[in-house]
Formats: sequence, structure tokens, C-alpha cells
Amino acid sequence: MNSTTNISISDIQIGDRFRKDLGDIEGLAQSISDDGLLQAIGVTPDKRLVFGLRRLLACRDYLGWSEIPAVVIDIENLTHAEWIENTIRKDLTLSEMVAITDALRSFTRGGDRRSDQYRKNGSGVTKKDACEIAGWKMDRYDDAKKVVENAIDELVGAMDKGEVSPHAAAQLAAEPKDIQKEAVKLLKNATTAAEKRGVRAAVQRIENSKKLAERRQAQLNAPDTSESIRLFHCPFQELQKVADLKPESVKCVLTDIPYDGDFIGQIADLARLADELLVEGGVFICYVGQYKLNEKLRAFDQYLTYQWMGTSKWVGPGNVMHSLNVVSKSTSFVVYTKGDRKEWVKWLDTLDFAMKEKEYHPWQRPLAEIERLLLNFTKPGDLIVDPCGGGFTTAAACLKLGRECVSCDIEKAYVVTGQERMDDVRNELAGESTEQLDDGTAPIDADIELADVAA
Repeated sequence: MNSTTNISISDIQIGDRFRKDLGDIEGLAQSISDDGLLQAIGVTPDKRLVFGLRRLLACRDYLGWSEIPAVVIDIENLTHAEWIENTIRKDLTLSEMVAITDALRSFTRGGDRRSDQYRKNGSGVTKKDACEIAGWKMDRYDDAKKVVENAIDELVGAMDKGEVSPHAAAQLAAEPKDIQKEAVKLLKNATTAAEKRGVRAAVQRIENSKKLAERRQAQLNAPDTSESIRLFHCPFQELQKVADLKPESVKCVLTDIPYDGDFIGQIADLARLADELLVEGGVFICYVGQYKLNEKLRAFDQYLTYQWMGTSKWVGPGNVMHSLNVVSKSTSFVVYTKGDRKEWVKWLDTLDFAMKEKEYHPWQRPLAEIERLLLNFTKPGDLIVDPCGGGFTTAAACLKLGRECVSCDIEKAYVVTGQERMDDVRNELAGESTEQLDDGTAPIDADIELADVAA
């Protein structure tokens, strides 16, 4: 039978506690001062604290009490008692839940560990049982435990505050410490749920950039062994000057722009550049995505002539637009021209390539897809411009198909990677069989390609 009595606070043994986040003790003290202590603390007969640490500290440290009402509880497993008390009042943080779950698993007091009696009397608990007692799923516990064991303190804190899910935090915890620090900075700067969900992808881009900078030692502006492919590190607004491109010298501008809202303000500059560089009837092909597509089209319409819209599809996971609760598994691209275009070959407006390719850039397009567009709209020897190089897939496709290409990117690491990619393509071409290959003078008939897709 439990009993309540006033005991001396100085006699109470607090011992090790799993709760680390005690919250607003001063506010609790003010509440006790105004309304009284509504619930006694709990202690064992030998005055070991079972529950009520926050109330004890408030009364001792802020109110100056020397005695406090306490329920005397005859209980042996203090870990289990602390879990019961805290989970029905102030929620434990996830890292505290990990600690208390581990303690439940390790609690022993003899007996045969293999017997049902051992499990029932509380002297030994499996991971599954401990998680059931603590009230959470094993996979959530496993994720949180990985974070506690491997993450930097700042990332553990972000998980405990609910700024990042245990699963996402567990993934980040596998990264080097410097990458984890970058993730925490991004989390602190994120103001919306969508931005927080995008932290993992942003960190992946940071990691890729750092790996690229470490791996790529080639000179940024080293002479290209083929003057037909020229890559530059600059904003696309400066490309014409930097590359010494003549007005009306380009047959096709083929590029993949960033889809977010930040780039929309630069689309008019991109359209103006295309209008300046393209020959009369030259074609402008641009991947645009779906986000604020109407605004993008209005910017293009200022300088170019709209012709058509195509779609690129893929298999596998889609991209989620949370504000609309839509999962997208396709990307739109637009086809514009400078003035009228007289010659159109038959082409398919739906591109369906099975696999994503992300070896050189997070937004990389499939090489075969870009080759198909070049075959549809250009001829060998044509000059192609890609103002947003990224993974420089357009340049690689031009090299393979005998087109000239000028491309740029604002990120130095990707330009260096692009130069190495061109070397890889040259080595691949040099090692190919001497058998007669398609010279790229004509695209595959659209009807045949439709049959291939259906098959």
C-alpha cells in the first residue's frame, strides 16, 4: 500500500535520470506558488526519487522548500516507473526515449533469461517488448538510436525538437560530421515544412559538390582536345561574350533550367540570349517542369515563337509537390523557334526512358533522351548552345553525334566534372568498334519509336 507523507528534500536521492530536457522549471515554480502543489512526488521507502523531478527542483531551487509531500512507493524497477510517469505528462524527447528503452532492455535481477517467467516478471526485456512498453515502433526506435549513436549533438537536438524526422536524421547521421553540420544549418534556416523536407536533397547536393571538388583535379580552363566542345565557368548572361559567340550563329539552344521560383526572374534573360544567338528558324528546347509554368511561358513569349510542349517520363519514385498533394513522374519541355521554322522532321513529343541518370549532376537528364532531341532538330556540324550545363549532358550528346557545342555553368565544380565527362566520352568513342554507326543525319521515325515504346 502506497502512503503519502512530508519528507525532507535533503534526504531524497535523485540518482541518474533519463530526462534531460526539464522544460520551464521557473514557470512551474510560479504555478506551484500560485495554486499549490497539485500532485506529490514519488519516492521509494529508502527515499530514492521515482517521479516528480521537475516539481522537486521547482520547490527546492525556486521556492526554497525544505520538505515536500511524497508518495512512498514500494517499487524495484525505477526505470519503468520513470517511463510511466513521464510519458503521461511531459513527453520524453526521442533521445531520452532511446536511453530509457535501452535501460528497460538491460534491466536484470536474475532468473532464467529464456523463460516466460523471466520476461513476465520484468527481469529481462527483448527489444520488441521494450519498444511496446515505451510505446513506439521498433523501426522508429532503430532510427532514433542510430542518431543518438552516430549524429553530432546539433543533429540529435534537431531530432528531439521535431525539426527533422528520426528517419531523415538517421540518414543524415551516416554522413561525415561536416555534412551533418551543413544539414543542421539548413534546418535552422528552413521556415516551411517543404523546406525542411528538402534538407536531405540539399545536403546530397552539398556532398556531391564536395566530392567533386576533391576528386576533380583537372585545370578548370585546360585546353580542350576538341575545339568542337567548349565549356565555360560563367553565368549564362555572360556566355556570348566569354565564348565569343556571333549573333545568329546557333542552330539550336537546348537546356534544362532550375524549376524553382528563384530562376523565373532570369528566364527573360535566357530567352533574350536565345533570340540573339539563334539563326532564323532556329529551335529553342527547354525543360521547364510544371511549377509556375504560366510565368515561364510568358517570359519566353517575349522573345521567341511558341510551337509545342513535350513530356519526359520515367519509372521509379516520383517527385512530390506537397502543396497540391500530387506525385509527378514526368517533366515538361517546351519547343520554341526564332521566327518561322520551315523544315520539321517527324518527332515524338513523349520521351520515355526507364532510368534516371544522376552520376554527374542531381538534375541530370538521360543521355539517350538528349541525343533523341538532337537527332530530331539538328544535323551533324550544327552549333548547339546549352546555357545551363549542369551535368553537361547536351555537350556529351553533341560530342557523340558530331555536333559543335558551347555550354556553361555557374558552379565551378560541375564545369570541372563536365570536362572530365567529355574526356570519358572521347575515350569511349575511341574504343568503339569500327563497324558502321548511325551518322546522326536523320532521326528514327516516330512511328517506329512508338512501336518500341509499346513493346
